[in-house]
Amino acid sequence: MARVVLKDLTKRYDNVVAVERLNATIEDKEFVVLLGPSGCGKTTTLRMIAGLEEITEGEIHIDGRLVNDVPPKDRDIAMVFQNYALYPHMNVYENMAFSLRLRRYPRKVIDERVRRAAKILSIEGLLARKPRQLSGGERQRVALGRAIVRNPKVFLMDEPLSNLDAKLRVQMRAEISKLHQELGSTVIYVTHDQTEAMTMADRIVIMKDGKVQQIGTPQEIYRHPVNLFVAGFIGSPAMNFVEVAIADGYKLLSPHFSIEAGWELKKIIEKHRLFGKKAILGIRPENLEDSAFVPPRQEKVFIEAQVELIEPLGPEVILYTKIGELRLVARVNPETAARPGGPIILHVDRDKLHLFDPESGEAYR
Repeated sequence: MARVVLKDLTKRYDNVVAVERLNATIEDKEFVVLLGPSGCGKTTTLRMIAGLEEITEGEIHIDGRLVNDVPPKDRDIAMVFQNYALYPHMNVYENMAFSLRLRRYPRKVIDERVRRAAKILSIEGLLARKPRQLSGGERQRVALGRAIVRNPKVFLMDEPLSNLDAKLRVQMRAEISKLHQELGSTVIYVTHDQTEAMTMADRIVIMKDGKVQQIGTPQEIYRHPVNLFVAGFIGSPAMNFVEVAIADGYKLLSPHFSIEAGWELKKIIEKHRLFGKKAILGIRPENLEDSAFVPPRQEKVFIEAQVELIEPLGPEVILYTKIGELRLVARVNPETAARPGGPIILHVDRDKLHLFDPESGEAYR
């Protein structure tokens, strides 16, 4: 497989900058996800790597070769599209074999590759069927099979699961991850679904407005977001943000509550000399618990709130609460006795709080 290097990659449409000076390296056999909201430039980036979109500035290197001016068919990549892009008049076998026939591979080689890919994807029994006779998941497997038979250096996947129902998406996520491990392939995968990114990626490239916000492993990005955008985009429900003042030593003061900073935040406050200044406090919902379930010996840091809405999710419950005008979302024990309209005392895990600069939005680290 291959290493992909993007240097100052830029794409402009007249006065609109779709991708701005993107720099990233996808290592050999790595599974990297381009993640961000609609319009952030992730699909445009993928299409530039594929050669389907002209580059305005910058360089793309695949396996050590500059491919800026290399046609898509000669880049040794395979792309899996959102809409499957299967030929309706061909059966599954013919769809998977088509690109090899165009390249005039021997019939025996084509047959071996198609049947090997079909076995990997468990679609041997579908080879004689037409696309209209397949379910969405089966069509997606065929689209993956058509890419596999090429033995490409790089797989490019553009939101391949977005047309599937929720249960099938979970199943196909596992299938693609397993496929990546079996093939030892380099994969660049585009999605706006953070769950796909967090469960599948070796590393995630988070984009906003054509710019890279952060590159890191799922855990790095989740635990140490670099700014308010990343912190709010990663995590479901999203991180709570509260304006606070740092006063009376290490106290985080809002009009609605007061929390003593934990050990890590104290070091950050000292490092950045935040005494007497304002900041944005970030609290993930899972770091707010119903106080009734806090172990007796654990340090208790409480916030009193009122429950507005409850979402039971089986193994957990999402509470939507308010303190005056402030709204806080908490992920709590499923045995909670909280009820809409009633009071709740939330315990804050103060060792897992985040602070952000209110002007730049950058995380204090």
